[in-house]
Amino acid sequence: MKKWLTVMLVSVLAVSLAACGKSENKLDTIKKSGKIVLGTSADYAPYEFHKTTDGKDEIVGFDIAIAKRIADELGVELEIQDMKFDGLLLALNADKVDFVISGMTPTPDRAKNVDFTNIYYTAEQGVLVKKENAGSFHSFDDLKGKKIAVQKGSIQEGIAKEIEGAKLTSLSKISELVLELTSGRVDAVIAEKPVTELYAKNRSDIALADVVVPGDEEGGSAIALKKKNKPLVDEVNKVLDEMKQDGSLDQYIIDANELVGE
Repeated sequence: MKKWLTVMLVSVLAVSLAACGKSENKLDTIKKSGKIVLGTSADYAPYEFHKTTDGKDEIVGFDIAIAKRIADELGVELEIQDMKFDGLLLALNADKVDFVISGMTPTPDRAKNVDFTNIYYTAEQGVLVKKENAGSFHSFDDLKGKKIAVQKGSIQEGIAKEIEGAKLTSLSKISELVLELTSGRVDAVIAEKPVTELYAKNRSDIALADVVVPGDEEGGSAIALKKKNKPLVDEVNKVLDEMKQDGSLDQYIIDANELVGE
């Protein structure tokens, strides 16, 4: 009898220990908590940046729109943690955030410590010119010495500053840049590719020049998640695929550029 009881106790203990040792996957944990925590460095317009709306400081941008869509698809609330870029992956592995979206390139070194989703965006810049002048722009060198309009405080402003002899006009709104172009006050506008494509499509007097802008981010951007969380990675990839298919990603870029100028 004692032997039988001993065997039963050992069996119950083994089952209990196995249950304790089995960890709940991150996706289930997030859904049960009703919240997903985003880590980002909100100093990189139009991807993520601070904006004051009705006296309230908000973090907005392309990446933030993606994070909100992911949270919506998971049926949870989004909490945003703003921190220095070099501390994002440390925070992820310390479970202070659930995922990182911050224009981050999935380099081999980073991939040693975290898992990445598929690439969701590869940064490309477009160059708008007057349609009648489109034949004069074939390479980035053709912008040397030209009058270039860019959005104030943007990535493109930094790119344009490197153009030899260029005279810069920095304004808040994309629509103002286009007006500078159509009025002849500048020779070209540099902006995010989806934005320039939209303007070129909707206007008959401007065109997208056949110019490749150097410095576009190699490798693109991906979302970082803590290792060994395949169900969460798969779910986020599924949402990213949906956004690519329904055109949301391009629209988020366009909206984010408009927010920079408001």
